[in-house]
Amino acid sequence: MATLLTEVNSVLGIEIGSVQTRAVLFDVVEETYQFLASGSAPTTCGEPIFDVMPGVIAALRDLQEITGRFFLDLNHKLIIPSHGGVEGVDRLLITLSWGPDLDVVTFGLLNELSLETANRLARTLPLNVADSFGINDRRSTQAQMDALLAAKPRILIFAGGSDRGATRTVGRTANKIASSLHLFKAEDRPKVLFCGNRGMARRVKEILEKETTYSSTNNIRPEIENEDLAQASFDLNQLVIDEKMNSITGLERIAAFSNEKPQLTGIGFQRVIRFLGKQYDPQRKVLGIDLGSAHITAAYANHHESQQITLPIGTGYGLERALQQTRFSDLEKWLPEALSESQVMDCLWQKTIFPNSLPVSETDLQIELALARQLLCMTMRELELHTDLAARSFEPVLVGGSILTHAATPWQMLTLLLDGIQPVGITPLVIDKHGILSLLGAAAKTNPLLPVQVLESTAFINLATVVSIESKAKPGTVILKAHLQSVSGKVRDIAIKQGELASLPLAFGESGVLMLKPESKVIISDIEVGKDPIKVRGGLCGLVFDTRGRPLVLPVDQVHRLAMLDRWSKPANQ
Repeated sequence: MATLLTEVNSVLGIEIGSVQTRAVLFDVVEETYQFLASGSAPTTCGEPIFDVMPGVIAALRDLQEITGRFFLDLNHKLIIPSHGGVEGVDRLLITLSWGPDLDVVTFGLLNELSLETANRLARTLPLNVADSFGINDRRSTQAQMDALLAAKPRILIFAGGSDRGATRTVGRTANKIASSLHLFKAEDRPKVLFCGNRGMARRVKEILEKETTYSSTNNIRPEIENEDLAQASFDLNQLVIDEKMNSITGLERIAAFSNEKPQLTGIGFQRVIRFLGKQYDPQRKVLGIDLGSAHITAAYANHHESQQITLPIGTGYGLERALQQTRFSDLEKWLPEALSESQVMDCLWQKTIFPNSLPVSETDLQIELALARQLLCMTMRELELHTDLAARSFEPVLVGGSILTHAATPWQMLTLLLDGIQPVGITPLVIDKHGILSLLGAAAKTNPLLPVQVLESTAFINLATVVSIESKAKPGTVILKAHLQSVSGKVRDIAIKQGELASLPLAFGESGVLMLKPESKVIISDIEVGKDPIKVRGGLCGLVFDTRGRPLVLPVDQVHRLAMLDRWSKPANQ
């Protein structure tokens, strides 16, 4: 696809993460935007430096060494705009995930309607809901006031009333909030975001803007049966960024080179998944998961809906909280060798102390891969609990996170994703190997060509297309025969047995047509098995057949479980 070139060609993305600060370069190559390179350095927002700039400068120097292109002048200032394509960049984007979760409180009307939706809005970002207040709160007024003071929120989310709905109750709640704000010192009062009945926005503003910083956004529940969180999530992100700009030294200095405010990493991620959701089968969903150090962000979208959650668990800084919710048996079942509880937990608790550490042995690697499976399982449970996700039918699944790059082989990466996500139907699995999805989302609003063209490039790894087949046949029984013809003319056939992982070669970038012939009663979500040919795309692991069942159940007996995990460690037909 050719682009209409503008004065903005080169784009630099700065991602300030919990562990690493990364500098990512995009530029036009042969009339198409491409990901060119990334540099990284340890984030320096926290102790002992407490200034974001040294980490940013170090990441830019790393990028300079990789590309041979200068981004900093002699005074360590960013060169913007670019000079002849050999110095500087035309545009700067900044995303941020560093820092503790901000405390927020939510106000709404009915617990099961607006208040629940307000809490769901808060869960789209790395926020801690310290308390919630609704009109059917059974606490006394004094107890509610005490709880609000104890929460010490930085942001107050106020929802309630569908459009053309409740007005008096919204007004009374606004007056209650105004009275409550007087309990705080002026400098400690939380910012207020109103996301309720649009017909009351002016009245609520009159009541609250005299007391604190006030802003409003779209109604997150415009109709009783419908939610709309997208715009409110972005506007809430702006308030969070304002707080972080005041607390992170150096952030304003680097942000001064950009025409846009920094964005929370999760907002860019949400935006790009929502964009992709409109490009694929409207009956299915695009799923994206980012396994971060401090947080896990998960989002899904199609033509009709989009949902996102941010979980306060992760692979490094968020690992302690994840372990508090994890039993040893949750990890042990994924380990391909017999390890003691102390050996496994000592390794992981050590990781909480040194979150940037990498596995130094095969055993350490297997423990981290077991952890990644458990984190994915937890994420999928939370998605089902807090969103309207009814079935794990996705096209495609995109996953990022440094823990994936630790996997020694593509097959290890594949089984990790299948075990943790357990998709149904026919699912392309894609890896964000450079961790650029959030930056693409951040670019989308003002430069929509960039994410479109980079997403079509080789910056992302097609890991495999997976056909998940469900059957009640006995393990080892042939349940299906598959016939694959690639566009290059190669023909391959395979007999698929119950309870295994099998694969057919289909290279990354290649496509083919798959015909399925059931030998017994089988179910593949969203298709009528054996009726029509199916177009499939290749990947590093080819075309994969998963007949292990959903949900995936492992033997309790350790000997049998280890033997089963060993069989799944490679394709059954190889």
